[in-house]
Amino acid sequence: MTTAERTKVLGYRLSGHHLSEKVPTERLLEAAGACGLQNTPPGSAALSLLARVDGLTPMMLRSALLDRSLMEAWSMRASPHLFPTALAGVFGPCLVPDESSMTDVVIGIVPLLDEMRLDMPEAYRMAERAVRKELDGTEMPKAELAVRAARRIAPTLSVERQEVWGQDSSIGRGATKGEAIVRFALYLMGMRGVVCFAEHRDGRSPLALTEQWLGHGVEAADCHGLVKRYLRCYGPSTERHFAEWCGVGLEHATAIWRRAEEGMSEIIVDGRTMWLLDEQVKELEGARLPRGARLLPPHDPYLQQRDRAILVPQQERRRELWRGTGSPGAVLCEGEIVGTWRPRKSGSTLRLEVRPYGTLSDEDLGNINEEADLMEPFRNVASVNVVIV
Repeated sequence: MTTAERTKVLGYRLSGHHLSEKVPTERLLEAAGACGLQNTPPGSAALSLLARVDGLTPMMLRSALLDRSLMEAWSMRASPHLFPTALAGVFGPCLVPDESSMTDVVIGIVPLLDEMRLDMPEAYRMAERAVRKELDGTEMPKAELAVRAARRIAPTLSVERQEVWGQDSSIGRGATKGEAIVRFALYLMGMRGVVCFAEHRDGRSPLALTEQWLGHGVEAADCHGLVKRYLRCYGPSTERHFAEWCGVGLEHATAIWRRAEEGMSEIIVDGRTMWLLDEQVKELEGARLPRGARLLPPHDPYLQQRDRAILVPQQERRRELWRGTGSPGAVLCEGEIVGTWRPRKSGSTLRLEVRPYGTLSDEDLGNINEEADLMEPFRNVASVNVVIV
C-alpha cells in the first residue's frame, strides 16, 4: 500500500494532462486523446490544447478536423468533446449504458417521458430513426434538426401523445416537448457514434451522421482503455469519482471500472483509500510539480477533477472557480492554481483580467504574459493585455 502526498498527486495528474511540459505539434493527437477536451463554449477546447501543445496554430487544429484525424461529438457528461478519431469508441460507446439505464445520462428527459407515457428505449429509437432520415447526405444545426425530426415523429404517435408532443417545453426558444426529447436523445446518439459535429462555420455548429462524416462507423473499443486514461489524468481515484467524470450512473461506471480492477493498487491520499493501475504507481512516486505558467479555460480537462479539494484546498476559492454558470478560467503557476482569469474583448484587443489569490512574482507575471500572447490568433485579436484586478 502506497501513501501519496498532495503535491505528488498534483504532479502526477499535471503530467498526465501534458501540463508539466508542452508536447511538440506532431503529438497534437496524443494531447487531445489524454482524456478528451470539452468544447463548451465552442473554441474552448482550442485553448486547452494551446496550454498543452507547443507552437499550436488555429490552422493545425482545423487541419486535424478536416482530415478527420480529430473529431468532435458528445461524450463525457453528455458534453461536446474533441478527441482523436481513433479513440471514438473509447470516448463514445464505452460511456453508453444499456437501454434501461440511458436516463442516467440524460436525467432531464425523465419528466417529459413520464408525461407522454413513453419509455426511454422507445423514445430513443424513434428519435434515432428520424434523425438518420433528416441528416442523410446533409448537415444541420441541433435546433433545426430537433424541429424537423420531431415533426417527422409526430404523425406516428397517438392523438393523445401528439397533443403533449407539440406543447411548449419551457426549455427556451419555444421548443416543444417533442423537440426537447429529440435534443436529449441527440446527446446519446453522439455518444453511441450515430452523430458528430461537422465543421464549425460562421458561429454555427452543424451535426452530421458520423458514418458519413468519417466515411466509416465507430467501432466498440476495449473500455479498459477509458479507465486507464482516466487514472492517468485523475488518479489516484475511486469508481464513484470515475462515474461523476463520465456522467453516467454508478452501476454502469462500476462495470467498466471492474474490467481494470485486478491490476490496481491501493493509494492512500489524505487518509482516503484511492486506486491507481499498478503500471502507473512508479510515475506517481516520481512525480513533481512543474515550472512555468498555463492559462486554463473554463471546463478544461484538468479542472474536471471530482476531488476538487485536492486541486484547490480553500473552499471559498473553489466556489469562485467552479460556478453553476459563468465560471472563470484558472491561472496555473508552478503546478498550483494561483488565481482566475476572465477575457474582455474590445475590437482587436483582448483584455485578460487576472485575479490572483496572492502576490505573483515577476517571473510568474512574465510567464502569464507569454501564455496570454499565444491566444491572439485563437481569439482573432491583434494583442492581449493582462491586467491584474
